[in-house]
Amino acid sequence: MSSGSSAIRRPWICREVDETIASELARQLGTPDVVSRLLVDRGMTTLEEARAFLDPKWNGLHDPSELPDLEEAVDMILAVRDAGGTVGVFGDYDVDGISGSAILQEVFRHLGIQVTCRLPHRVREGYGLSKVAVEEFAEKEVDLIVTVDGGSNDAEAIQLAQELGLEVIVTDHHQVMNPSEGILLVHPDRPDQECLSVGLCGAGVAYKLAWAVAREAGGGGAVDEATRDLLIEMAGFASLGTVADVVPLTGENRIIVRHGLRILQSTRRPGLEALMDQCNIDRTKISSTDIGFRIAPHLNAAGRIDDATAALELLTTADSQRGKELAREMGNLNRRRKEIEDEMVEACVEEVEAGKHPEEGPLVFAREGWHTGVAGIVASRISERQGRPTWVLCIDGDEARGSGRGFPEWSLAEMYPLMEPIVERVGGHAAAGGTTVAVDQIDSLRSALLQSEADREQERDVPPRYYDGVLAAADLTMTLAEHLECLAPFGEGNREPVFRIEGLRLDGDPRLVGEQQAHIQAHFRGEGVRIPSIWFRAAGRAHELTRGGEVVLMARIGINDFRGRHLQLQIVDCLED
Repeated sequence: MSSGSSAIRRPWICREVDETIASELARQLGTPDVVSRLLVDRGMTTLEEARAFLDPKWNGLHDPSELPDLEEAVDMILAVRDAGGTVGVFGDYDVDGISGSAILQEVFRHLGIQVTCRLPHRVREGYGLSKVAVEEFAEKEVDLIVTVDGGSNDAEAIQLAQELGLEVIVTDHHQVMNPSEGILLVHPDRPDQECLSVGLCGAGVAYKLAWAVAREAGGGGAVDEATRDLLIEMAGFASLGTVADVVPLTGENRIIVRHGLRILQSTRRPGLEALMDQCNIDRTKISSTDIGFRIAPHLNAAGRIDDATAALELLTTADSQRGKELAREMGNLNRRRKEIEDEMVEACVEEVEAGKHPEEGPLVFAREGWHTGVAGIVASRISERQGRPTWVLCIDGDEARGSGRGFPEWSLAEMYPLMEPIVERVGGHAAAGGTTVAVDQIDSLRSALLQSEADREQERDVPPRYYDGVLAAADLTMTLAEHLECLAPFGEGNREPVFRIEGLRLDGDPRLVGEQQAHIQAHFRGEGVRIPSIWFRAAGRAHELTRGGEVVLMARIGINDFRGRHLQLQIVDCLED
């Protein structure tokens, strides 16, 4: 991977909080000031709010009936069951769609509902409910289609389903841009209705639906013990989708993930067990980081490189041998995914360094032979490197499909209305989206996005990065690290804290480690402490640690349990003092 000078050094800004509130909260909780500052930054200003955040209770979940159209959807599903009909679950090829589909499949089967599950092929079909999928469901004599993590904007496919006599329930959480008439839309963020459960991912919505169907199937009251145990287990599946889809880990999502992680510790699903073993995860300490950087990439690799159905089978199989086979398959696919991803990133970086793209405005890359399955990851890496929203398009014949990534300060949602007249299809979130565009319109797309930026009255600043406070070497203690662990699970909306750490000196030479020696491992000393560190994907910056004298690190503080229990820094950046 190139380490050329094209990467933008994004500025660091310290998050500001009300120090008076933070000090009082620290006194009430008995925590270090740095921890109370983090709580205030996350919106916790009272003792009650802080305690609820630090110890999220299961009964903090809103009742499923609060979701729009959910009660009607439950009635429709149970009517199909009572008539001896079949429900077709249509998911998505990412972890959110896969885990949400697994939830509905497992709960529906447990309740005696005939169900068939189908996931789209990313390359052959693309995102969303397709006419091909609808026709296949019709051939299988499915009576009702229930989508998971998609369908809000698939009006043409839904219309075909209705013409073929199939009913449709859409469960989704993506931005609604092209709604269908005459269907049930179970969605926490509908533009026409307010909802307390805003922020749920696709698997979270599916979990609420499964919960409500199970409750109504049991007479509307408490469910039997076997159903209760299954619903608890499915919270583990919901946590996979919630972390992987990078939705805010606050409110209900924090509850789902905190409890879901505990459930995953004791899972007896053979595929998941085998996958966690392959990823070298200590199940007694499984974290959101393990999901986001180990489990999810393996499950996503199936849909990115081949067929997501294999990942669905891994989650749901009861066969131990088959589970091990599927885990190995996910490992092989993930290795191939990494190779393809690195090749595409290298190509994008070379284009930037060769001056083939403007120095300002959104970036749009497009090439033949690129794999759509990793376009989003590549767009994410390039956007972080360049500090600009990035679209990566994969050309196949006269059409290109791909993904985009943006920033809170520079949202993709601003671009969607500009793109709609030019592209065949576009949608997604503020931070991540997908599009399909005719090849002969790619230059028009670039021009429109760049012109929009040129027409802005106010010039944009490079999107900054944020840190949570300044620490000296003497502040780096196990006590602090243990207090920080109480803020987990970390993710979107509850980012793992990053600190500016001063007063450290390199102790010994840094080492390059990992596959292709892409990471830096180093030790630092200061004020009587010696601390190991890891800096991922930073091989080209090792020289910054060896300039001599004290260094200023932007880093996360963690606990490493390998060969004992000790502090470890995860470096994010190295600054000149």
